[in-house]
This record gives sequence, C-alpha cells and structure tokens, in this order.
Amino acid sequence: MQMPPRGWCVLEIDSPFEQVVVNNQGWLLRYVKKIVGSQEAAEDIVQETFIRAFKAYDGYQETGRQRQWLRTIARNVAFRYLGSPAAIREVNLCTGDESIVHFIETAMDHVPSAEEVALANELTRRIMEAISKLPEAQRSVVYYRFVRDFSVHQVAHLTNQPVGSVKSKCHYGLQKLRRHLSRYVVEGGFVVNCKDAYAFLFQYAKGRIMPEDREKVEGHLAACKDCTDLAESLRILAANMTPARDGEIRHYLIAIPLSDGTTLNYFGGTSRVDDRELQRMNAILEANGGVIPRGENWTFGIHDANLEHLAEFDNDGHKIEFELVPNPRDPSKVQVIYRKMVKVYPEHIIGSVALSRDKYVTTTIEDPNLVVGKLQNYLGANAKSGLYLAIPAGAKNIRIRRGNGVIDAGAYKFAFSERYVAEDECLRLECTYLKS
Repeated sequence: MQMPPRGWCVLEIDSPFEQVVVNNQGWLLRYVKKIVGSQEAAEDIVQETFIRAFKAYDGYQETGRQRQWLRTIARNVAFRYLGSPAAIREVNLCTGDESIVHFIETAMDHVPSAEEVALANELTRRIMEAISKLPEAQRSVVYYRFVRDFSVHQVAHLTNQPVGSVKSKCHYGLQKLRRHLSRYVVEGGFVVNCKDAYAFLFQYAKGRIMPEDREKVEGHLAACKDCTDLAESLRILAANMTPARDGEIRHYLIAIPLSDGTTLNYFGGTSRVDDRELQRMNAILEANGGVIPRGENWTFGIHDANLEHLAEFDNDGHKIEFELVPNPRDPSKVQVIYRKMVKVYPEHIIGSVALSRDKYVTTTIEDPNLVVGKLQNYLGANAKSGLYLAIPAGAKNIRIRRGNGVIDAGAYKFAFSERYVAEDECLRLECTYLKS
C-alpha cells in the first residue's frame, strides 16, 4: 500500500472532520513553514495540529472562524517547537549596526579550529541564557528576530504588534544582552561566567588556587565588578576568621544571598587522617594516577540533597573530582564520594562550594524593609565552628540576636557566630537589619 507523504494527516475520522483536513491542509502547511522555516518540521507540526483539532472537534461550534481556530492551534504547536532544543540551530545577532557580536566580526573569514567551534557553541549557550532572562515582551521579539532570523515584519505578524513596537523592544533587549554578555568577553576572548567563577572565589580570596584557575578567575574579575567586590569581601572575611588551636577541627559555613534568589555557600573544615590510613590512601592515588578505584568509597562530607554542588577543593586548592551518592540512612542527605584527587593530607582541609534555594534572609510582614537573617549548623563533632552571613554594605541598624558581631568587609558585611561546640551542640546565628 502506498503511504501518504509526510505531513498528510491519516486518522480514523468521520467524514465531517475529514473534509476539514482536505480544505485546510494546504494553506496551513504554508502558514506553519513561514513560522518555523523548515518543510520537515512544518509537516510534523501540521499533523500534530490536526490531531489536536480532531480531539477537540466534538466541542467545536461552527461560527465561520474555522481557519482562525486551526491557525491558533498550529501557531501554539509551532511556538512550542521553536522553544525546543531541536529548533535552535544558530544565533544571529548581526543587526546592521554595532552590536554585541563586534568581537566575532572576523570569525568566519577562515576555517574554524576545534577550539573555535567549542567557543562558538559556548557563546551560543551564553546568548540563549541571556535571552531567557529578558522580560517576556523583549524576550519573544529578540528570540524571533535574532535566533530564528525573522524579519521585523514577520516578528510583528507573529507577535501581533506594530512594527515600531518590535523595533523598540529589539533595541532595548539588545542593550540588556550587551550588558549581560560583556561579562563573558574581554578583548575578544571568552571568560568564565559568574556561576563558574563562584566555584573558585573563596580559594582565590585565601590564595589557595592553582595557577590555571587563577588565570580564569582573574579574566572574569576584569569584566565583572560584582564578583570583584565579592572576592575582595571574601578576602577580608578569610583574614578575620579565627583559626582553631593546633590539632583541633575548624569548621565554617559562609552564606551569600544572590540577586536571583539562590544562596552561594562556601563550607568545609578539617578532617584528621590516621597515619596508617594516610599512607594507604596516598599509595592508592600514586598507583592509579590520582584515580580512586570503585571499590574505595572515600567520603569526606554528608550534605543536604537540595544543594547544587559546584566544586570541592583540597588544602592547596587542587580541584577534586567527586560524585554525590544518596545517604542510605537519610534520604534528605547525600554523601560526597571523592573519585580523583592529587593527595590526602594529615589534616585534610575540605573546601566545598554549592548553590542552594534555602532562604537564610526573609523580610517581615510588619515591615518589608526589616530583614531577618538566620543560620544554623549541627556539625556532630567537637570543633571550632563558625557561621557567616553576607549582608549588603548599605544595610542599616544591624543587630545581632545570636552570635558574635559583624565583620566589615567592604561591599559586604558579615554577621557571624563562631565558638567551640560540643558534638551534640548546634551553632546558631540570628540577626536583623534594615534595607538601604
């Protein structure tokens, strides 16, 4: 039996709807192709449109607007397709005037290397991420204009607004993209973004960072004032964190609320390793080129499962490869299992970095300008422990309800609580302040 061509809808249907398909399939295919730009994708979308229309046909009442009804369904399916990864081929931000892609104007005059291809893919990802953060009104027109490469008139038709409005929203949307992407481009070269830089900022502040990582961080700091301010505040904080006595455990938790609602956490401490075990572990690392065999489970921490782990570091700032394994005793926790590292130290320093959705600062119902900050930690060991909560430098009337005081660290202040705790003690920090 000969099969119908792609895009032609084959359904077991009653004759009234069959006539709907026959009457509308041609123009609908042309309409969708104008939106998605691909014949193959348009055929699939038209078929999906008729399937959806058929399922809803019993509830459809003929009012002379059948074409409009089908057009609405097709447009929704097409827009959903355009938002999918399969629809993203390339990003074209060339607008005929100076734009955020001035630094890649000459990128196409030679055959690209493997590094350049990777750079282009990464840049595309950064651009898409930046577009997703635009306000809805600007996001849609920028997407259709520069990702789908539609004309201004096509975008106006798709979004049902005047051409002048499309031009205006494109203009202001591109301005925001320029500001966002300027953090990732310095003198024509790509640098790490804020999230990637977060992993290294505390190591950088302490001066315990590998040269290649330092270079990446400093490239980002040259373009990002926010992270530069944070790094300097962390440097001041690190200098003011009182150490434990020799041979004793030192633990810390630093919480920095970010503008996107997440909290950046730096936490860790020391872990004493028995001499015999130390020799055995380092012998394994030396024999396996730093790789820890699967039969070995080196657990250096148990943390909340809702954290997004960014990095683990050792005493000298070597980055450690790890995996997160559910804790069999508590499903709300995960174990950090090391998989590759340089060495184990007699007093091994664990340096962890993570993002969380935990809200350590909240505003009060009575006064929206009054902020309450709370941190607590139950370490389960005898140790010198410290909690440090970042507060904007402009905050006023900072009051410590539980804790030691405030460290002025430039762009940030840190409310803190630090003392020796027993194995069964919980350390708490509570403060209030007024927004600036």
